[in-house]
Amino acid sequence: MFSIDNNILASYPSTKMGILVMRGVSYSGSCKESEITAVIDGLHQKYGHLDRAALKELHPIGAYVAYYKKFGSSYHLLSQLESMLKGKKSVHSESGLLQAMFLSELDGMLLTAGHDLSKLQLPLQLKIATGAEVYQSISGREVTAVQNDMMLCDQTGTISSILRGPDYRSRITEATTDVLFSIYAPPGIEADYIEKNLNKLENRIRSLSPSAKTELLQIFS
Repeated sequence: MFSIDNNILASYPSTKMGILVMRGVSYSGSCKESEITAVIDGLHQKYGHLDRAALKELHPIGAYVAYYKKFGSSYHLLSQLESMLKGKKSVHSESGLLQAMFLSELDGMLLTAGHDLSKLQLPLQLKIATGAEVYQSISGREVTAVQNDMMLCDQTGTISSILRGPDYRSRITEATTDVLFSIYAPPGIEADYIEKNLNKLENRIRSLSPSAKTELLQIFS
């Protein structure tokens, strides 16, 4: 189902990717308010007293900051965390799947993308972008992958990249019943930390879709 191209490991040694595949999920619904409150309260307790410079030093945020810095960019999830801490961003969504994914992203600060499994042409591979790859972003806008960025591809083309985000073709919609979540983990992030956060995401989705079946939960390196 998935592999990492050798060029990735040559350019970014010890890179990992976590994959979670679940079938029979529901698009709608919402995470329990108690779960949402627990995550938000946890974020304030863990990060609320820190400024941006201090946040950048924390694990695993620092690993992403170092990666993005190579491209002159900032880790966008850090900005979302700061907005959440200031009360300027909500975790509520029309989709329980997307809400669960975002809660898990903030909870673990691991960059995560979600895809409709039925729209993917397997197998998938994590590759290095040449800078010539063009795809339709989740917003519907055409984007070009950044040279040397990590990107996830199926047999049709790019489905996401770290700097440009997920694609439109395989986005999660109301018709989605089978999902694939991927966690990009640049050098410096341990496999057991990724697995722990995938387990949390799996549990959140199970609370929304009790009959959902997990087909794969694995860390690749």
